[in-house]
Amino acid sequence: MSHRFRLLRFLLLPFSWLYRFITGLRNYLFDKSILKETRFHVPVISVGNITLGGTGKTPFVIALSSFLESKGYKVGVITRGYHRKSKGQIIVKDGKSILTSPQEAGDEPYLIAHKSGNTVIIADADRVKAARCAIEKYNCTVVIADDAFQHRYLARDLDIVLWDSYNDPAKEAVFPSGRLRESWKGLRRADMLLVTRTANLPQHIAEFFHAKQNDLYVSALPFSVRKIFSFSDREELSQENLKNKKVLSFCGLGNPRQFFDTIRQLTQTPPITKTFPDHHKYSENEINDLILIAEKQNCRFIITTEKDAVNLPPSDLKFSNILIVEISCVLTDKIKAAIVKQLPPFKN
Repeated sequence: MSHRFRLLRFLLLPFSWLYRFITGLRNYLFDKSILKETRFHVPVISVGNITLGGTGKTPFVIALSSFLESKGYKVGVITRGYHRKSKGQIIVKDGKSILTSPQEAGDEPYLIAHKSGNTVIIADADRVKAARCAIEKYNCTVVIADDAFQHRYLARDLDIVLWDSYNDPAKEAVFPSGRLRESWKGLRRADMLLVTRTANLPQHIAEFFHAKQNDLYVSALPFSVRKIFSFSDREELSQENLKNKKVLSFCGLGNPRQFFDTIRQLTQTPPITKTFPDHHKYSENEINDLILIAEKQNCRFIITTEKDAVNLPPSDLKFSNILIVEISCVLTDKIKAAIVKQLPPFKN
């Protein structure tokens, strides 16, 4: 950590204390039932973060919805739908068909809808209203609330928090000095903490979180490259096709580092990288600029994520050298058993 960065964090401490007080007061009001939660008769699972930035929630929500469908549940996913053009509530998927565009739904809800089976997807900043719609209109028997750990108006039966294995929790601080959305006391509400993008739980991370809450279920949540395909015609390529290839990799993610590391592992050579803001909507000029850079650098391919592919302009279908990497998370048998244990008995 540089001297300049440490100084900036120090100068921001008063604002962190204020933010911590406000979030702490809000949590206290919920804990004392002064602010009321709404509880539904079907189980609600919250998937969220205690930090700002990406932790892999979208792949996890996709895997979780698929697992719950295999157990006989009718799944409803409710999400805010960040950076969508639409307002209010929008039905992204009715359990059968996708009813809206990526621009209206938001990139993450649209991606979940595209990759889910019979899941109902509803985008609405009001999670309670969205849950009621999923249950009463679409007869969902379980609701997954995406990015809802701090959204306490909706009562939940299971609170799952994701943590990125690339981040050291001992170095985090409350926003704006750090990336914590609230103090570590918030973890007392969590039932499970899954450390993403690793097959082996780092000991220092496990010890840190068990010190915060000794009965917290903590487990590694591995991610893997499921497939690589061409953006233009969806033709699949094997991972062998990327070995020792020079590529340009770009993404608009909350935490792009892990994606670039994945590309480096695939190509076995450092990629040329370009980052954009999270949820970035790409223009034709931006994609053309990336293509020019790739040509000047003699790059064989341009590679991005599924989430970014949703935000590419349609006219770029003609560029066959743009590849999409599909990354999925792996729900281990232990994680599946822990999830089922926390839910009330299923009634079909």
